[in-house]
Amino acid sequence: MTSAHEGQTRRVRRREGLVEASTGGRGRVAAAIVGWTLGALGFALCAVGVVALAFMQQAGVVRTDLLGAQTKLSFVPQIVANRDINGLNQVSGEVLEMTERADAGSEGPLWDLASSIPLVKDNTQAVQELTAMTRDLTGRALPPTVALLSASDFSSLAVEGGGINLEPFRQAEGALPEITSAFTDAKVVTDGIDRTNLLPIVTEPLDQVAQIVDQAAPSLTLVQKYLPSLLAAAGGDGPKTYLVVFQNNAEIRATGGNPAASSVMVVDNGRIELKEQSDSMAFYAAGQAGRSVLDLPESTLALYPDTFTRYSQDYTFTPDFPTTARLFESLWKRTDGSQFDGVMSIDPVVLAHMLEVLGPVDLPTGEQITSENAVKLLLSDAYQRFGDAGDNGRSSDEFFAMVSSTVFSRLAGGQWNPIAMFDQLTRSAQEQRINLWFTDEQAQALVTEVGLDGGLRPDNTTSTQLGIYLNDFSIGKLEYHLTTDISATCNAADRTVNVSMNMHNGITDDITNAYTLGFRNSDYGLPKTTMMLNALFFAPPGATITAMDPGDGDIPSLSRSGVEDNNTGESRMVTLGQNENRTISYTVQLPAGPLGPLDLRHTPTANDTPVMVDASCDAFLAGFSS
Repeated sequence: MTSAHEGQTRRVRRREGLVEASTGGRGRVAAAIVGWTLGALGFALCAVGVVALAFMQQAGVVRTDLLGAQTKLSFVPQIVANRDINGLNQVSGEVLEMTERADAGSEGPLWDLASSIPLVKDNTQAVQELTAMTRDLTGRALPPTVALLSASDFSSLAVEGGGINLEPFRQAEGALPEITSAFTDAKVVTDGIDRTNLLPIVTEPLDQVAQIVDQAAPSLTLVQKYLPSLLAAAGGDGPKTYLVVFQNNAEIRATGGNPAASSVMVVDNGRIELKEQSDSMAFYAAGQAGRSVLDLPESTLALYPDTFTRYSQDYTFTPDFPTTARLFESLWKRTDGSQFDGVMSIDPVVLAHMLEVLGPVDLPTGEQITSENAVKLLLSDAYQRFGDAGDNGRSSDEFFAMVSSTVFSRLAGGQWNPIAMFDQLTRSAQEQRINLWFTDEQAQALVTEVGLDGGLRPDNTTSTQLGIYLNDFSIGKLEYHLTTDISATCNAADRTVNVSMNMHNGITDDITNAYTLGFRNSDYGLPKTTMMLNALFFAPPGATITAMDPGDGDIPSLSRSGVEDNNTGESRMVTLGQNENRTISYTVQLPAGPLGPLDLRHTPTANDTPVMVDASCDAFLAGFSS
């Protein structure tokens, strides 16, 4: 019994031992499995970390190359302006190398893996699209650009005798399509990348490259579209004849000033020649003064004094330069049968900007005209010198003609930097001092598209145009002493815009000549130093002027209302005494529906006119163009 029991006990213990042994084995196996699993997981995590680190390193290299390429591309405009072909070749090679390296670095297994991770794939794909686009853009656009600049002598755009060498632009016609196409395709890519889930590390190079593309693509498309018309306008297909009108800001008008002086200019294959100079007195001598030369709607004529279409000095009462151009075209045709391919206008401030490039010019009188003294010399000193001559300003007009022809002779010498001159003309255009009108429809379409036509807009598609314009009523040259600034604020909820102009009359006591002082002032009991200004307030098509200051004008009997090219206009007489500061303003209720960018126009004076548009206008107007 005992033995049996002991045996059974031993068997149970053996079984327990077996169980114990078995359980201990399984525990060790489980522990091993857990250990192996944790080890594998640790190894995997390490591997993932290594992979992630490798990916981030690759991404960092790609980003560095993209930003480096963008930085070097930003130098290209100045390199081109300096005509540094060697420098352009070097930068071109470096940019191509960077973009090719960035594109190659954004491919491979790591990038394929990253593209499958939900939170990462948008950024990965954006980088891949950006690098491929940048490589394609630089590979397609830079080589023809380098070839064009190498083959063309852009350093000698100015030609002896006056004018522009057209040959480089003819050569550009062949290269432009490929360059333009490259930037247009690039813009499609940058516009199509969804930025919603992108990290700053991705958006930074994307935004910087996109900025270059966004600036270049529209400009290149525009140049390619209109270059043939530009070449034709420059006499590339035969001589073109233009009337150049000089607006005198001292006797202010809506688009500048009294256009008493003008010149006939012939352009043949880029070469410029002044054929004839004239002034308003010639039309009196020809019996044309006092006769209306163009039939305009009564609603338009209602906005202006009755001298508007009858005397050439008043053709610029309208802020619509195409109307001014057609008035001059009709007048010259009636006077001597002249026909023009276009009409252009500039003012003495444009001349001063050009002199920054030309340098001082010696005048036959023994004095020098410079960029610093040009405006004062022409718009103030000349009247102090000739204002009491008793010849209705003929002496001062002749002085102006002499100065302009002398400066043109210097310009015709061709010894100036064409790129610097282009910059000054661009500056003048931005100040609304250059207006162009062509009989050729394509050429006119170009100047309208870039805003050099000086015209009222018939609708609000491309821009929502508002403006305050000034016309002298004093019959004097007081406005040389006028300074202005203009601003706009908006109420998006009410769809209203308020435009105001601050004015200051800075005439000094030493200005005493009769030709400068207000001839008409005494009829209204005003000092001769007081400016009498017809202020024109214009609202875009479909809009309503809801308020004005002054509401009735300082002389209510001189108030006018009308419509020009679908733009509602109101004219109010504003007086501005010596040393007086004054603000005039108006409020416009804009129509329903989509509106183009705000285009805030004003009359260019003899001085700079600062323009400020409040951010409140961005809420419902797409940007701002001054």
